[in-house]
Order: sequence, then structure tokens, then C-alpha cells
Amino acid sequence: MSNLIDAEDGMITSCTVLVIDDDEACLREYCEIIDSLGYAHRSASGAAEALRALTEDKTIGIVVTDLQMPGMDGMALLAEIDARYTTARPIVTLMVTGFGSLQTAVDAMRQNAVDFLAKPIERDEMVSALRRASARRAQLLGLWKLSALQTAAAKGAQPSDLIREISGGGLKDFVRNIILLRRKRMDFLDPELFSDPAWDILLELTLAKLENTPIPMSSACAATQVPFSTAFRHVGNLVASGLVRRWKDASDNRRVMVELEDDTHAAMLQYLTSIKG
Repeated sequence: MSNLIDAEDGMITSCTVLVIDDDEACLREYCEIIDSLGYAHRSASGAAEALRALTEDKTIGIVVTDLQMPGMDGMALLAEIDARYTTARPIVTLMVTGFGSLQTAVDAMRQNAVDFLAKPIERDEMVSALRRASARRAQLLGLWKLSALQTAAAKGAQPSDLIREISGGGLKDFVRNIILLRRKRMDFLDPELFSDPAWDILLELTLAKLENTPIPMSSACAATQVPFSTAFRHVGNLVASGLVRRWKDASDNRRVMVELEDDTHAAMLQYLTSIKG
């Protein structure tokens, strides 16, 4: 099965699920459930094998691990994942155990596990846990992208020079196509798998900036296809991060306008040009 990758913008939005358990029967059962949900997946029988997989496969973004394993146990594995990989890419972890206790659950959460599942796991429990993990990873991915854009903008040349150089009609069509593909995808696949409101807003505002036309905040929120309150919060985060500016329309005080800051626009153009080829 191929990985669920956001091919039109070159970034991994959904991901491969890595499942770790030293019990072959449990490992096979979890993989069958995950496969039936349409997720790409890999399996490992222990922590060492899992760490090798994480190093080799950059598409792994969700890890489901057993607690009790020989050698390095699940708790130590979560700590190792956090130390080695989470600064390089967003990874969400879930803990599974047949020896559950409140203290174990607390310890797992301290290691940034987003869920704690007790064996035997029902299919519906795994489905719900993976949905929550996917939603959490989407949030982390949005923050990761914002950080990357801020870094790119800080390293860039004069934004106005870059904008004049590469803001031609071909790039406008390219951005329109990315937006269209992201929306079309939701006709066939669960939108929660690809929810990334901050990125959708940035793409919409990039197109508006290329067209030299600020847009109402309501239009930017509508581009996300998530509840307005959620989209509104993401706009606020973008404004607070200095990536987007917001002001009241002088001709209509009831309307709030938004557009990318020049440095953000420059970073977006650098990124889009690099994947456009």
C-alpha cells in the first residue's frame, strides 16, 4: 500500500503508522485493523527494529507501541523517539499494554503519548485512537511548517526582490491547482486524515498576494473546510506568529481583511518555486 502523501505540495500530511509489539498475534491483529482503515503501515517486533525503521522511513508519523517488551520497553522507546526524532518531524505516539494502571498511563502521557490503550483492544478503540492521533499530528505538522517558513523567511533576501522575480502567472496557476487538488481529495477520502487548516490558509493567502488582492478573513477561514471557530483560531495563531497581518476594512468596519506579511510571502514563493521545478 502506498503512503498517504500530500503529493501536490510535497509535504507529508498523512503518514505511515509504525506498530511495535513482541507478540506476533497482537502485531498481526493491529496491522490488519490499520490496513482496513486505509493507513500505510510498518511493523516491528521490538524497540531496536522500530528505531531503525524511524531512521530509514521519514513518512512514519504515528507510532503504536506495546509497553512490555524485552530489552528496551515501550516507555523507554517513547523517550528515545522524543529525543531523536521529534525536532526533525512531527511524530505522534500511542501506548498499548495488557498491564494497565493509572500510574502507567500518567507516565505514558509524560512521554507525550496521545493515547493509552489497554489490551485486548477493540477495533472501534483503535479507530478512535488513530483518528485522534491523526488530528494531533495535523496540528503538529502545521506548527512545524510555520516554523520552517519563519526560518526560510529569516534567511531570505529582500522579500520585494524575490516577489518581483517569481510571482508570474505560471506560479498563480500552480497554487490554484494545489488548492483545487487539496479540496478535490476530500470528495474521496476522510477530510480528518488531511486536516491542516493553517497550511490551507497560507496557500489561500499566497494566491491572494500573488493577485495583489487582500481577502476577507471569512474567505480565508472558508478555505480550510473546518468549523469557522477552528479556522478563526488558526488565523489568530498566524497573526500572533507574525506571518499574517489583519486589519479592519476602511470601507466596511464589519469586515476584517487579511494578507501575508512580505517575509512570509517570500518564504512561500521560495518553497513553491522549489517544488514547481
